[in-house]
Amino acid sequence: MSKITLTSFIWRHIRPSKWIFIFILLTSLSWTLDATLWPYIFRIVLDIFTQYDHERQFAFAALKIPLLWAAVLWLTIEFGFRAQGFLFAKAMPKLEASIRMAMFDHVQYHSPKYFNEKFAGSLANKISDMAASVTIILKQILTLFIPVIIASIIAIVFFGYVNLLFAALLTTWIILHFTVCFITLKKCEKLENIHGEARSELNGKIVDSLTNNFAVNLFFRFPFEKSFVGHYQKIEQEKNYKAKQYIEWVRVCFGQLTFWLGGVGINGYMIYAWLQGQITSGEVAQIFNTTWNVTMMMWIATSEIPSVVQAIGIANQALSLMKDPKDILDSKHAKALTVFSGEIIFDNVTFHYDNKKLFNNKDVHIRPAEKVGLVGYSGAGKSTFVSLILRLYSPESGKILIDRQELSCVTLQSLREQIALIPQDPILFHRSLKDNIRYGRLDATDKELYCAASLAHCDEFIRKLPSGYDTFVGERGTKLSGGERQRIAIARAFLAKTPILILDEATSALDSVTEKYIKDSLDVLMKNRTVLVIAH
Repeated sequence: MSKITLTSFIWRHIRPSKWIFIFILLTSLSWTLDATLWPYIFRIVLDIFTQYDHERQFAFAALKIPLLWAAVLWLTIEFGFRAQGFLFAKAMPKLEASIRMAMFDHVQYHSPKYFNEKFAGSLANKISDMAASVTIILKQILTLFIPVIIASIIAIVFFGYVNLLFAALLTTWIILHFTVCFITLKKCEKLENIHGEARSELNGKIVDSLTNNFAVNLFFRFPFEKSFVGHYQKIEQEKNYKAKQYIEWVRVCFGQLTFWLGGVGINGYMIYAWLQGQITSGEVAQIFNTTWNVTMMMWIATSEIPSVVQAIGIANQALSLMKDPKDILDSKHAKALTVFSGEIIFDNVTFHYDNKKLFNNKDVHIRPAEKVGLVGYSGAGKSTFVSLILRLYSPESGKILIDRQELSCVTLQSLREQIALIPQDPILFHRSLKDNIRYGRLDATDKELYCAASLAHCDEFIRKLPSGYDTFVGERGTKLSGGERQRIAIARAFLAKTPILILDEATSALDSVTEKYIKDSLDVLMKNRTVLVIAH
């Protein structure tokens, strides 16, 4: 995964719909035909007018064929332009959806450590940025850059039939144009990548500040936050300015090439050749119009280079998410965990967290259905002990076993389905209460869900809400109190019906009356289960 490139990533998502994109490219060639074939037909018509200037009554017979071709060409171009819009409407939403879901699916499988080191808002922005940037890149390549290249080739062929020198001049101009493009593109991409880094960091700081708005309000740090974020905004602005200023100098270079080689070179020689009688008036019209059309296509393509380069830079920044290796994966021959008694064994386990050694050759034996308390100061490793059982982290050495099955040899899904955790500070989704409780077991019936809510003593406060179980709880469950969130987490555990239960200060946010009810319920929940209880 780490060797993935932007090209291979885009192709992976285009491939299932490649025929639609091929048809999009074919319809995009309508612009190419418009730029090169119309001048050729115009040349034939003008030469006929000139030839029959004194016998105009016979001209119509000669004009019928080119006029018929003109009608066919007009219909083809019109159909192509109209069909292109419908094809894009079909292909792009599917492509963007495929990209978003692939990136989301890759990112969500990372461990909590990964998310502790990243801004969630920045990750979401990169997923959205990739979908939008790929759309821009593909549209410009399919509808602009490829048609321009093909139009240039056709124009060279037509010019060669008129006069080889015209073809040579046009070829020289095109080669110089693309050479300058290639040389400057690398620098443009580098500057836009630097700008993309600054832009991504700025977005992360903004999201971080907004996420912690309560602390900003509490200490009235609005001026400080503006200054703090403003520092990163200044850096982004400087990088953005450098990238855009360089692009404008590139446009000046292209403008000079267009004027001197396209305007002066080709058209100047065209006038000379006509004065010398080397070409007809119709050929003058063809050369002038074709040169003008191809020049305009080149100019438009050049104008769009900055947006494409910027899109490539943003896409490369977003692609970094796909290059981040998943830190915890199933082994190649992993099997589903089968829990028949709930025995947990730590066999000579060693684990460091950053530079802190938490466990060194640790041996622990928790018997089936045993209730074990983990007590210690903050930072002593209680939560890490639990995280190792859940395989949120992997030990550096030693083995952890559940019912004699080594955790590194079982699938993550089967492991997590056998353990329910009630955390000290439950985080809820901004979804309905029913959805949040059912997260413990997705196939649970409503009857089972209501029963679990009653056992956790949250049914009474839920039914008092305006929308009851369909009430949305706000981002991270902010519409509920700490005790209410904890009771929802307990209801999830009741619903999950797992053989192993972990309580991480599960009643710390409850009032004394509710705590008594919950403890009675927890006695029921812990029956015939292996239980780990974390306390300070």
